[in-house]
Order: sequence, then structure tokens, then C-alpha cells
Amino acid sequence: MKFIPKYGTNKKPIPNRFFMAFLVFNSVFPVFAQESHEPTVSMEDAVSMTLENHPELKSLVLQKRVWEGRIQQSSIGQRPQISFMVEDALGTGDHSSFDSMQSTLTFSWLLQQEQVESRTTNTKNEASHVEIERQVKALDLSAYTAKQFIEILVKKERLRLNKRAILQAQEVVQLTADRADIGKGSIVELKLAQTELVRRELVEEDLKHELMADYYKLSSLWGNPSKSLSLSGNLLSVPAIPSVASQLDLLKQNPLLQKYASEQRIAQSQMELARIEAKPQWQFTAGVRRYESTDDFGLVAGISIPWGDGSRNAGTITALQAKQDVLASDQNAMMLKLDAQLFVLLQEMDHSHHVIETIQTKIIPNLEIALSEASNAYDKGQLSYSQWSEVRRELLNAQSRLIDGYQSLHLQHIEIQRLTGQSISQ
Repeated sequence: MKFIPKYGTNKKPIPNRFFMAFLVFNSVFPVFAQESHEPTVSMEDAVSMTLENHPELKSLVLQKRVWEGRIQQSSIGQRPQISFMVEDALGTGDHSSFDSMQSTLTFSWLLQQEQVESRTTNTKNEASHVEIERQVKALDLSAYTAKQFIEILVKKERLRLNKRAILQAQEVVQLTADRADIGKGSIVELKLAQTELVRRELVEEDLKHELMADYYKLSSLWGNPSKSLSLSGNLLSVPAIPSVASQLDLLKQNPLLQKYASEQRIAQSQMELARIEAKPQWQFTAGVRRYESTDDFGLVAGISIPWGDGSRNAGTITALQAKQDVLASDQNAMMLKLDAQLFVLLQEMDHSHHVIETIQTKIIPNLEIALSEASNAYDKGQLSYSQWSEVRRELLNAQSRLIDGYQSLHLQHIEIQRLTGQSISQ
């Protein structure tokens, strides 16, 4: 993708010689070269390392182990009871000593299988909520990592563009100094050119500091902070605009929506558990009784049923039913919100494509021709220094806006991938 101005074969004036090389704009956007002996990191590598090493995701994995223990514990009911009772012993008269003693050994248990199963189901549903939270966090971290990656690529391009602007400013300073020496220029033009050079040098210094900070922020996401990284990526790799219909289908799988569905399942299992717990729990007892006086044995058995109706959890059940309705309404509201966000992003992505194409094919070529003509006119004394400088600034601004267009396009694409739950890629 080249923006090479078309010039005639006439000899170019002094100020134009530098700009011809400078304005070959594809040199502003080279494929990123390795800048160190460190391993080259792609966007996919950066996202993978973040997902493998970020402490927030590790915490959610550990929470999963906590819920595994709770599920195991929820499947355990109350233990059966063994009891031993002695009657009619150590009394008075016929019941003195142990001659008339009766001893009873019993075994008691609750019928609670239904309650245990319901409690286990409820715990499993609650545990599944942790996995959905992990998916949401993973998507957010993936998108944040990818955006940090793009920010670095953009600033590297701005730094390259500014380095070329510094070379341009140095050439202009030399030119205006030469013109002032021979009486064709003024000291005012020289001072303005020198000021522009200093301004560009300050911009370079700012970008270097910002890049160092961005490298550190990006590498901190996978627990290995560094002030420099070797990144591989191409800002000119333009993603295609997906169809609205396909993205809306993917949007339904967004973990944020799945989170509401999970909460509704939890509320449903809690209702079932509340209904079961409201039912009377029958307790059975069986055992053997020994009569000391006759040396005989007898069977004993019993049943215990709690008294009262099954409406003691009615308030809890009503509240959980209302909670389900609230969650369903919230899920619908979230779907509408995400739908609007997705549609807007798709329109913005289409607009970014249009902006990039317009700047590439119309604005920059026109400004390149204008600068060529302005340079000729300035050399002949037909154009003032301020007018010539304004054309140079316009071209630099257009090249900078082109970088802005690519930045917006990639960030919009990343956000669409986050909303639709796709793997983040460049």
C-alpha cells in the first residue's frame, strides 16, 4: 500500500529533494521488525499468556476447587443414629438391682434422599456460575490485552512518522539557514523552522516514554513486567466487516447473557430445595429389646413424622419466583443493550473502512501533489514560508489521521469480538 507522489522529470528544487523520499508513505507503515533478541510476541501470544497467568483468572480456577468440595459435602446426608437405653434397673422393690432390667438397642435414620439430591443439584448450579464468571473475565482480559497491543503498534507507527518529521524539520532548518545567508530568506523563517524541529523532538521524547509505559502495562498482564518487548503485528491488516445477522447469532452466546440464565437456574433449584425441605422428614427407628427377668428378646420399631403443613417455606418460594422474573427481565434488557452496542460498532467499523480508503486514495495523494507544487513555488519566491509550512503540516496531519483510522478499526473489531464471545485475534 503505497502513497508515492507523481512528479515530472524536471529538476527538483532544493526543498523538494528531501520530501520526495519522505513522502513515500508506505515507509511509515513497514511490517514490524524485531527490535531486540527477545522472543517475538504476536497478539495471539499476548492474549494466551494473559489467560494462562493473570491472577484474577487463577483465583477463579481456585474457586472452582472450593465448589468441588462443597458439591462433595452437599451429597452427604445426616448420619443414622444408634442408641442404647436401660429401663427398670437400680430401682426399689422388684426393680432393685438388674433382675427386672430391660435394655433396648435401636437404629434410627431419616428418609432424606430427595433432599440430598436437590441440595446437590443446587450446589452444582451455583458452581457453574463460577465458570461463567471465568468466561466473562477471560473475554474482558483478552480484549484489554489486545487493545493494549494495538495501542503499542499505533504508538510505534507514530514514533516512526515523527522520526521522519524530525528529518524533514532538520532539512528545513538547513534550507532556511542557507537562504538567510544568501539574502533570500529571513531570520524569522529560520527561527520558526528551528521551533518546529524542537517541537518534533519533544513529541518523540513523549512517545518513547509512553511506549515504555505501555510495554510495562502489557507484559504485567502475564506477570512478567518489561520496559521493552519485541512485538509482531501489522496495523495494515484490515479485518473484514462481518454481517449483522451472523454477529447477532453469536451475541446470544455472550457469557453475560449466559450469566443471567445461570442465575435463573440457581433460583429454580433453590425453589425445588425449599419445597422439599418444607415436606415432613420421616424418621424410622428399629431395634431389639432384652428382658433380663425372663432372658427374652423383643423387636421394637417406630416412626416419627414432624407435625404441621408444608407451607413454612412459602415466603422463600415466592421470593425466588419473583427473582426469576427479575432475572428474565434483566436478561432481556441486557440483550437489547448488547444488540444496540453491536449494531453501532458494526456501523462504526464500516465508517472506519471508508475513512481509511478516503485518506489513502484522495486526501494524501492530493496533499503530496500540493506539497510538490508548494515546494517549487517557495523555492521561486512565489509562496511564503508560512504557506509552505501549512501544506507540510496538512500532509503530516493526514498521515496521522490515517493511523487514527487504523487504530479505530482494530479497536472496534476487538470490541465486537468481545461482545460476541469470539477468540480475540488481529
